[in-house]
Amino acid sequence: MPGERTEQATQHRRDKAKKQGDILHSRELTSAAAMLAGVITLGAMGSQIIEAWRGAYMNFLTLGAPQRWEPSTVGPTMLALRSQSVQLLQVPAIIMAAVAITALIVATLQTGGINIYAGAIGFKLERLNPVNNLQGLFSLRAVARMGKSLIPAIFLAVFAVQRIARQLQLPPFSTNRLEQLGADIYGLLLATAWLLFGWSLIDYLLEWQSRESRLKMSRDDLRDEYKETEGSPQTRSRIRGLQRQMRRQKVKADVAKAAVVLTNPTHYAVALGFDFGTMEAPRVLAKGRNLLAEEIKAEARWAGVPIVENPPLARSLYRTVEVGQPISVDLYAAVASILAYLYRQRVEDEMRERRVRENDARRAAAPPPRPGGAGRPRPGTPPGGAARPPRTEDSPRTPRPNGNGFEGGKQ
Repeated sequence: MPGERTEQATQHRRDKAKKQGDILHSRELTSAAAMLAGVITLGAMGSQIIEAWRGAYMNFLTLGAPQRWEPSTVGPTMLALRSQSVQLLQVPAIIMAAVAITALIVATLQTGGINIYAGAIGFKLERLNPVNNLQGLFSLRAVARMGKSLIPAIFLAVFAVQRIARQLQLPPFSTNRLEQLGADIYGLLLATAWLLFGWSLIDYLLEWQSRESRLKMSRDDLRDEYKETEGSPQTRSRIRGLQRQMRRQKVKADVAKAAVVLTNPTHYAVALGFDFGTMEAPRVLAKGRNLLAEEIKAEARWAGVPIVENPPLARSLYRTVEVGQPISVDLYAAVASILAYLYRQRVEDEMRERRVRENDARRAAAPPPRPGGAGRPRPGTPPGGAARPPRTEDSPRTPRPNGNGFEGGKQ
């Protein structure tokens, strides 16, 4: 049926109920555990208690003598009374401390620590409404609690009747009557403590079951809570899209600052950042596998970052170094060799570009050729660019110097 609470409560529902004061807590369990601790401590220190009371009784009788209260001895007598009282109260203080510590531990274990919830201690007017209080007093839950309290009371009455019957069987003036009475009283206390502790455990389980049934949710409640915490599908899809976009922008910015991208080459990609000026240890700027690795390589190609295929080194960096952290010492040698190779390539490229720029500058500074000419004039060309007339057989020949003098003539 729609609206029927058949589903278990979610963690969000439990946290919300806890903030409102609906906490799984059994006061009976805390009280029973504290009582059991006190009774066990009392039994463990029974002989010490008897000896302490016996010694205190004798000392008090001694200190009550008339000569102890003379003006000259009243001061020491008062100090002795105080010291004896402190020694007498040590044993009850130990028992009370055991009770308090046990109650604190059990209460803390039930509530998961010391927490203060404003919903539980806040002022509410409906708590002062007598009609609501009467309805709570005569409700089925109140009757159930009363019934649960009456069951251990019945068992305690049976135990008490058995102890009283045992006392009635003893002679009236028997010397063992007082000792047997003390043993019966302690036995009744111990049985009562164990009975209440066991019953409080059952009550705790019943309270847990009751709280679980109260916190159960219907399918509509689950759907509403999912929308409240996670949002609608359209909103979640938009958030995932924005997250992907932000991740791409971050990867793009980090890869653009990288010195090299190491690849597997298909499954892993790690972008390393290194500053040749500061020479600090290389850091992992981005890393990814499968689809994210492809995005990193694509951004590296777009930004002009060198991509080096080194499968062992890429896998080691991906598995051992987190984003933003420097690489480990055992990987320095492998990474340094790659960075040195890239640095040599960078220097060679810079030198090549410098040569190209120098050649371009030299070529731009050279004078342009003269229009209509074939370049610079040949040697011996007269000024004005007139060509030398061709020589004929009748033309006089100009002598030229050679190693022995002049050609065509004598020295």
